[in-house]
Amino acid sequence: MTEAFSAWLADLAAALETGSETGLDELFLEEATWRDFMAFSWDFSHSVGRAELVPRLLELAKDWDARGFAPSAEQPPISDEEGTNAFFDFTTKDRRDRAYVRLVPQGERLVAAVLQTQVVGLLEHPERIRHHREEGKVYGTVPRRTRWSDDRRAAAAFADEDPAVVVLGAGHNGLSIAARLGALGVPTLVIDREERVGDVWRKRYAALALHSTVYGDHLPYLPLPPTWPAHAPKDKFADFLESYAKLLDLNVWTGTTFLDAAHDEREGHWEIRVRRPDGTVRELRPRHFVVAAGLFGGPKVPEIKGIESFTGVAVHTDEFQDSAAFAGKKALVVGAGVSGHELAHDLYEQGAEVTMLQRSATYVVDYPTYHRYWSTLFTEDMPYTPDFADQMTYSLPAVRVDELNKRLVKLAAEADRELLDRLQERGFKLEWGPDGTGIIGAHMSGMDGYQINIGASELVAGGHIRLKQGAELAEVRNGNTAVFTDGSEQEVDLVLFATGYHQLWGHIKPTLGEAASRIDKAYGRAADGEYANTWRRSAQPGLWFGTGFIRMARFYTTFTALLIKAIEEGLEPYDPERPGVTGDPA
Repeated sequence: MTEAFSAWLADLAAALETGSETGLDELFLEEATWRDFMAFSWDFSHSVGRAELVPRLLELAKDWDARGFAPSAEQPPISDEEGTNAFFDFTTKDRRDRAYVRLVPQGERLVAAVLQTQVVGLLEHPERIRHHREEGKVYGTVPRRTRWSDDRRAAAAFADEDPAVVVLGAGHNGLSIAARLGALGVPTLVIDREERVGDVWRKRYAALALHSTVYGDHLPYLPLPPTWPAHAPKDKFADFLESYAKLLDLNVWTGTTFLDAAHDEREGHWEIRVRRPDGTVRELRPRHFVVAAGLFGGPKVPEIKGIESFTGVAVHTDEFQDSAAFAGKKALVVGAGVSGHELAHDLYEQGAEVTMLQRSATYVVDYPTYHRYWSTLFTEDMPYTPDFADQMTYSLPAVRVDELNKRLVKLAAEADRELLDRLQERGFKLEWGPDGTGIIGAHMSGMDGYQINIGASELVAGGHIRLKQGAELAEVRNGNTAVFTDGSEQEVDLVLFATGYHQLWGHIKPTLGEAASRIDKAYGRAADGEYANTWRRSAQPGLWFGTGFIRMARFYTTFTALLIKAIEEGLEPYDPERPGVTGDPA
C-alpha cells in the first residue's frame, strides 16, 4: 500500500499545484470529509462532502501556498481489511503541517474518505526540543556566570517584568498549555489557588482513579512510565502533575487566588489581580489570559430543609475522602452519575449500608465495553504514537462524530444488554446521552449524568446497593431522618451529594468585567460545529479557554500555543478586527 499511497499523494500535489478541480475530485469519495486544525487559516474548520471539500481545499491551498507534500518519515502507512491510514507532511506560508488521510479502494485505485490537516510548528520559530533544545552548558569564560537554580527562581518570580501569558489553573490543561508555550519561548505563568500542584486531584475521594488509560494519558513532551498501572490512581496522577511542572521548568504560583481581570482594549493587554499566599495583591499585565481551570466550577449542593440540624455528615463528593469511616453506618448517596456510583461502590466495600437516590435517568456503559469501542487507538500494543493517534481521533467533523457515537452507543448497549436489563428490572432508569450520543455527547453538552461501570452497577442490579428512583430528598427531620418527595422516610448517618458542579463560565464570568460580554459560552459547540471559544481565538482578543480531558489537552494545546506564538511574533494580529493594533508586549 505504500506505493499506492505515494501515487495518491503525488496526484494530490499535482492537482493542488495546477488548480485542477477535476483532478482533485477523482481523489475523494463523494461523502469524504476534511477537518483542518490551523494548517491553513488560523482557526478550526471542516468540510463535509466532496462538493464542499474540493473547491475549499483548492482555494486555501492557493491562498496559503501549500507545498512540499511528502509521506511522513515518522509514521509509515498501515493497512487493514477496509483501507489504509497514512500521514504526510507539507508546509503553508509560515508553518509546518501534517495530514492524516484514510484511503479506501474504489475500483483499481485508492480514494480518500477522511482528510485531516493540522499545524505542527512555525517555520521560523521551532519548539526548543530535540535538535533545537538549549545547550545547557555554556563553554568558555562567562563573567559572573549565574546558576540554573537562581535563573529558575528569577524566571518564576516575574519580579521585574510581566509574563506574556497568564494561565488560570494548574491541572492537566493549564500545565499542558504552559509546557507548549515554554517550548516556544513564550514567558508564561500558571496560577492556582491550591497549595500544591496536583491538589485538584489529590483532594478528591480516595477511591478515584482515572477512567482513561495510561496509553493515552501522556502530557506533552513527557510520556508516562511503562511501569504504571493502566488506570492511574488519583494521588499517583496528582504527584505526576507536580513532577511534570518541575521537570518541564514551568512557572507556577500555587496558593494564589485569582481575583479579577480587565482588558485594556487600547493597549492590548490584561490587568489581572491575584492574591499571593502572604495576602499581598499582585497586578499582572499579560497580553494573553488562558482560563484552564476545568470544565466545571463550584459544586452544586441542593438546599435541603432541616439539613443544618442533621446529626450525621452531609457533604458533597468534592470534599469527601474516607468511606472507611462509615463502616456499619447508613449512607444515602444523592445522584447516580460517575461519582455517585463510584462512592456508593466504595462505601459498600467499606461496610456501609448504602442507598443510591437516582433523581433522573443515567447513561451506563460497562468499563470493558467503553474501552472496546471508544479507546481502540490507545492500547498496550497501539501501532501509532499518541501524536499520530490523536490526529486520527480528531479527524472527523462533529456531525460525523455524532453519527459514529450513535452507532457505538447502540453496539455498546447490545454488548451490555444483560447488565442493562437487570438494572431496569431493579427500577434503574436508563438514557443514552443527548440524542443517543453517549458520554461524548454528554460532555459536549456540559452534562455528567453517565456511569462507566467498574462494579457499582452489578451491586445496584443485585440489590446490594439499594436504589431509590424518581424522588428527591426534601427534608431532614429529627436529626437523622431523610424525608423524600414521595413521602417515604429513611434513617441516615451520611448524606453524600453526588450532584455535580456548576458550569465554569458562570463562575468566572463576573470576574472579567466588560470583556465577558463578548463571550456567550465556553466549551460546547459553536454555530460552525467546532468548540465555542475554546482552544481557538475567543470572541474577546487575548482571552483563551482550555478545558477537557487529558487527551484533549495534549492535542488541542498545540494549536493554542502556536497561535499565541504567532501573535507574539507578529505573524498574526492580536485582534483580527483591528489588524493594525499590535498591542503592548511590555
